[in-house]
Amino acid sequence: MKFKFYLEESRLYDFLLFPRLLYYNEEFEASKELENYEEIVADDYSDFVKKIENRLKPFSKEIEIFYMKQYSSEYDFIDLVSRYIGIIGYKNEEDYLNKLLTLNEHDIKKSIIHSILVTNDGYFPYSDKTIKESEKIISDNDKMISFIKELPIEAGVKWNLFLIVQESLKYMKIYVELMTKLLPIFEEIYLPFQDEVEEYGEYLVEFLNDMGAKGLEEITYSILDASILDDNQINILISAMYSYAISIASTAKINYIAWGLRMEEAFKKIKDINENKTYERVQIFKNFGDKTRYGVLKLIASGETSTKKIAKVLDVSSATISYHINNILTAKIIKMDKSNNKFGYVIDYELLEETIEEFKKDLNFPEY
Repeated sequence: MKFKFYLEESRLYDFLLFPRLLYYNEEFEASKELENYEEIVADDYSDFVKKIENRLKPFSKEIEIFYMKQYSSEYDFIDLVSRYIGIIGYKNEEDYLNKLLTLNEHDIKKSIIHSILVTNDGYFPYSDKTIKESEKIISDNDKMISFIKELPIEAGVKWNLFLIVQESLKYMKIYVELMTKLLPIFEEIYLPFQDEVEEYGEYLVEFLNDMGAKGLEEITYSILDASILDDNQINILISAMYSYAISIASTAKINYIAWGLRMEEAFKKIKDINENKTYERVQIFKNFGDKTRYGVLKLIASGETSTKKIAKVLDVSSATISYHINNILTAKIIKMDKSNNKFGYVIDYELLEETIEEFKKDLNFPEY
């Protein structure tokens, strides 16, 4: 197994997600009561994002067309398109924006539908079945409208998707114009991080290549299991804009891990928190006390990992389910699993059994 760092693509990744930072602080404040480890995020990062938010506010109406104002980016216009056409191999932002303008109406619609099928319906990326199903849906406008209508997302987001698939070339042009206007702002904000991103990316892959997959478990304190990484080459991007996040793009054209610049520091804080076993148990039971999360856990335990299907059963949006799953994952109640080349989640029964036993000791359960 080999780890490879992509410097230019790291910057492109941050650029494409840059407009989403408009929502960061609003979502963070709204979620504080539900977050497990909000204290791992340094105050200076929150201040940094607030400054970005102020720079983005003049473009908020345009951003809201293409970036979903929810807890997840999985229905963002560019996320749907870029998962299909990929971001690996593009050396700068201008090249990528120019590539987007070469896409025809068919390409744009196919990218959107293909990515939704893979993410929510369990289709395998680029398989004959997925490609045929994508073509089938986009070839019939009524089917495409019906497909979008059935998605477990907010009505406003559905409406934006309707508009985009109906006039794909028009909206792609609007999107590229928006990103072209944001590029100078992004460049100014990103420049101070450029050397740090390069230095840390090179350090991280050197460490992982020396240690192998087990090094990933070591640096994440076993929060990420090395067994889920069975590809010959693991592609690493370093995110400065999303310093406290890790995203595994397993449905992209070329898979990669987007690793936040401060995640190593964050994992150390999580480890310190988890070493306080009482606090760890409180966090686990806190998650059990949320009705939606408990429902998510029951469905994962039954073998269901599709966010779309879980959202449908629980009658909430897919974005909300993704948000809850991230919190349950942080609490280590579930862990990532890989089966048939797809990532999913399984219950960590060993941890829960240990938690229950410690809970019994805490409350002096009688022995029968």
